[in-house]
Amino acid sequence: MQGKLERKVFLEEIKLHIKCGVYPEERKLGVEVLVSIEVTSEIFVDYEELYKTVVEVANSQEFTYLEEFQDKLLSNIINNWNPNFVRIRTVKLSLPFQNSFKGGGVELVWEKKA
Repeated sequence: MQGKLERKVFLEEIKLHIKCGVYPEERKLGVEVLVSIEVTSEIFVDYEELYKTVVEVANSQEFTYLEEFQDKLLSNIINNWNPNFVRIRTVKLSLPFQNSFKGGGVELVWEKKA
């Protein structure tokens, strides 16, 4: 088989309770988030192992910002699977201020340099 083979594995909207926020109450009580993740790699990425990694990182510490959570998760993914591309989208479902939207969040996109 000629050509380059890449496999894309994704998990959509993993619902987690993480201790994350700029306010102490958010870090103490925790908040509900949805995490969607996409990993492109030349090697096999097991769904279950990827899910376990997400949960492990989410439960590992308190985070002030969602970006800190994503950075730590990205580091774990790079160490475990040597991916070519990673996308992590994290949506906080409850925000600590008056609002009229479903949630707010951040997206991290990382690509290995050629």
